[in-house]
Amino acid sequence: MTREGRRNSTLTYSLRIVILLLATTLAVGSIAGLAHAQAPSPERSESIDLETSNWLLISSNRESLKSVDIRGNVSAARLASPVRYPASSFNLTSGFQGQYSIKLTFDYPSEYEVNLLVDEGNGLRKQVASYYFSSGQLLLTISLDFKTPDLIHSGTNTSVWNDFASWTARFGDAFPFWVKLLYAMLAVQFVAVGYRWIRFENERRGENSAPSRFDRGNLFYLWSEILYKFFLTAFIVIAAMMSGQFVLLMALKFMFLAQVNMLSLWDLFVLGFAAGIAAIAYVFRFCLEKSFDLKPLFQD
Repeated sequence: MTREGRRNSTLTYSLRIVILLLATTLAVGSIAGLAHAQAPSPERSESIDLETSNWLLISSNRESLKSVDIRGNVSAARLASPVRYPASSFNLTSGFQGQYSIKLTFDYPSEYEVNLLVDEGNGLRKQVASYYFSSGQLLLTISLDFKTPDLIHSGTNTSVWNDFASWTARFGDAFPFWVKLLYAMLAVQFVAVGYRWIRFENERRGENSAPSRFDRGNLFYLWSEILYKFFLTAFIVIAAMMSGQFVLLMALKFMFLAQVNMLSLWDLFVLGFAAGIAAIAYVFRFCLEKSFDLKPLFQD
């Protein structure tokens, strides 16, 4: 074989090897891409029991939430759904018993996290699950079962006193601590001073032959007078503290352009309660004085 023939044979052999390598590379890439495309997305499922009015909070540190599918009594549920998708959060609650199935699809090209929380009210939140993905799609199915909280049924185990104590505790939770402390301090002061004053006046009346000692009706009226002054003083102090804080903050804000973070004392419920209970105490004292002809305070 001539030199030219050997050169052509070598060139043909090299071209065949190159073509074979290219075909092999393309085939491997196609197979890998097809396998990646056909690989199923990871699926997760959670089963959660909630009390009615509890919130299920679903959040992600990225805008990875693509879609939400809910099956159940949607008319009884309340949704805090985003305006547009993809989004980073989705919340749901229900005021009635019922079961829901929620299917969520997450997808993001880089790493992301998904957290499931339950908001039980009063600032209490409980974490149910947390997921971390380096990238890709997540199919999350959540089974929710809303149940009403156990009610306290009337029977041999409960009494009127227990119901009253429970109501008192719930009513007291509506007042800030500083208001409770103020009422407690004023109550101790008024009871101590009022008792000593009535006892002193009663003993002086017993020693003097002209005025008679206070009878039970007069003593009841005098204590109603002390009660009225106690509630009136508490209302004045509460109103003064709230108004003083408001004026101080406005002065610092508009005159000195200073933003001061202080404990907020302003509470319309507390102020209204203080005014209302003082008015009731005054009407009660006035009715005792006019209806039973009781002796007013500081009058023989």
